[in-house]
Amino acid sequence: MKLSRCWLSGLTAIALMTTAACRPTASPEITVTAPTERETPAASADATRFIGAENEITATQPWRILFALKDTYDPETGEHGDLYQEQVWQGAQAAAADFGVEVELLGNPCHTCVEDQIRAIDARLEAGDIDGLTIMATDSVRLARVVEKAIANGVPVVAMDTPVNTDELLSFVVFDNFAGGRVMGEWVVEQLGGRGNVLLLDGSLAQQNAVDRKEGFLAGLQTGEIEVLATATANWSDTEAAAITTQWLAQYDEIDAIIAANYAMAQGASQAIQDAGLSLDDIVVTGFDAMPSALMAIANREIAATIDQTPDRQARLSMQLLIRHLENAETFPPQLVLPEIPLIEAANIEEYMTEAVPASN
Repeated sequence: MKLSRCWLSGLTAIALMTTAACRPTASPEITVTAPTERETPAASADATRFIGAENEITATQPWRILFALKDTYDPETGEHGDLYQEQVWQGAQAAAADFGVEVELLGNPCHTCVEDQIRAIDARLEAGDIDGLTIMATDSVRLARVVEKAIANGVPVVAMDTPVNTDELLSFVVFDNFAGGRVMGEWVVEQLGGRGNVLLLDGSLAQQNAVDRKEGFLAGLQTGEIEVLATATANWSDTEAAAITTQWLAQYDEIDAIIAANYAMAQGASQAIQDAGLSLDDIVVTGFDAMPSALMAIANREIAATIDQTPDRQARLSMQLLIRHLENAETFPPQLVLPEIPLIEAANIEEYMTEAVPASN
């Protein structure tokens, strides 16, 4: 089934066809108008003044910071269940060394194991000897109680990446996913010379970061004459993305680009294109996140570009806020947004490969 053309220009509505994963037929057409800009909430602020050696302070005593992640962690092997959060932890460790504090990792069985995370934080608070907490919450609502308990017990809390529904936080540190999506959408328009046919692979739209990225992609694409042929949710999975892309390749005669909301889905799309015997020179595939595998894929010309969420910088900023509060009782805006949106492509991949990919890779 083909969609009628609906060219994007200014605030023109975008015709979207939502395709269920792994099904040969598309769902009914829906019309969505994507914002070209998004207003920054009054409670938000640019984090620039807290970033960089000239703006950071070091601790006068070895404060102990608990870093609660969403993923699994094996202390014996040092292995993480999630590459993104491994980068977060590496950033936290580097920050602790630079700032003169101690940091302790608290892992979790899985990204959706909410009660496990609550129990683990509860138990660690009961054990004591914690001066501050940074949390990547598995659930914004259900983690509020244990976060408020920590704060009531004198432990300041910074949320990172995922908000927690309480106004008691010291701050919430976040990457601007909408802005990142918009940067990528604009870049794709440039690569296509201002016009073309594009497909979108979404993450789980029950998660705010996926929604923000999708809206950002659409906003960026509005800078050109782009037809969005279809969108589909691949749930952050490379295998689901590959199956959907295979279906799209059979369904559409002219595909110029596939924009994926994470690196895994981009790699799944790339693999499906190669498996179909098509050239990646003819279809621009982009991702999101600067995982080592994504960087290798760019270096090998398997995907064209990705967005770096700078998870290490998010971790460093979270640590710095806690230290400033513990040292000087500083307070901060409820939300601090990372100012930079690094886009990685062939032109600058060598810089990132040197910094982020181990030599053994």
